[in-house]
Amino acid sequence: MPFLSFLTWLGLVAVAWLFRVSYIGWLGPWLLAIVIVVPLGILLLSLPSMLRLGITLRAPSVVVRGQESTYAVEFTNPALFPVHAVTLHLELRNRFTGDIHKESYIFRNVESSRSELPLSTALCGTVSIRLVSFDMKDLMGMFTLRRRLRSKCECSVLPSAVGPDEPPDFEAALSSSDVLKPKYGGGYAEDHDLRNYRPGDPPNSIHWKLSSKTDDLIVREALVPENSTVYVVLERVGTDDRGLELLRWLSQALLAMDEKHTLVADRLYEIESDEELSRALSSVLSAPMREPCGFDMKSVRCIFTVSAGEVRVQ
Repeated sequence: MPFLSFLTWLGLVAVAWLFRVSYIGWLGPWLLAIVIVVPLGILLLSLPSMLRLGITLRAPSVVVRGQESTYAVEFTNPALFPVHAVTLHLELRNRFTGDIHKESYIFRNVESSRSELPLSTALCGTVSIRLVSFDMKDLMGMFTLRRRLRSKCECSVLPSAVGPDEPPDFEAALSSSDVLKPKYGGGYAEDHDLRNYRPGDPPNSIHWKLSSKTDDLIVREALVPENSTVYVVLERVGTDDRGLELLRWLSQALLAMDEKHTLVADRLYEIESDEELSRALSSVLSAPMREPCGFDMKSVRCIFTVSAGEVRVQ
């Protein structure tokens, strides 16, 4: 019960008591009784609704930066009477940028319902929305009860795909010659090498026709590219999330060419579809930006580095 509401009621009781003392007649006692009993009686009628009110926050899992979006507040009131007024105190935290701001909203005559509130998508990041507390007024609006309830939701604001002014030469970047290595476990491969038989080689790898022309057994060894991985390294975001926009554009461009690749950020993310790209971006945006992790240089076919507003190729 906030202090000011309690003082207001005490003030009314004091005025009624003074009237009772100064006025001789039947009205004084009745007025004092009404001032004391009626607000308390209405408070008792309001308490079931105030104590049983449930609040749930819901938000879309993913939105695109700049897109209009909302999050929902769902009220559950199983009691007979509505809650006269509910004031929500919310905290919105961008876990990528660290920005925090607070919002308050007032709802009147609250029953079981759903309301939409605006969600800012000006910056990329995972926005965590938390209900800090809420105040409820009784049916007369005289008394206020403050409650705390654990309710939280999150929404990932992803960048849109915006390419650079001068796109990189993908054909030249991806045309590096393969360095072949034996395929683990053997089996079929488009490339292969011939060598002498070693104990443990499977019989089906023996090249019988060639072996019949020599004194030794010859096997066909399957080879696969050793430098087959395309890395996309997020080095720096820059202003206005420009690096994130380039990152999404670059990854989608590689997927359009059927080029699976590995995103290097706080950890390694294997990207084989647009859904995996969205999940990877959501994960990256769920914590402050960090230095990109290390990766195996021996497996490198090509490295695209996104640094603020440019894309470098090596």
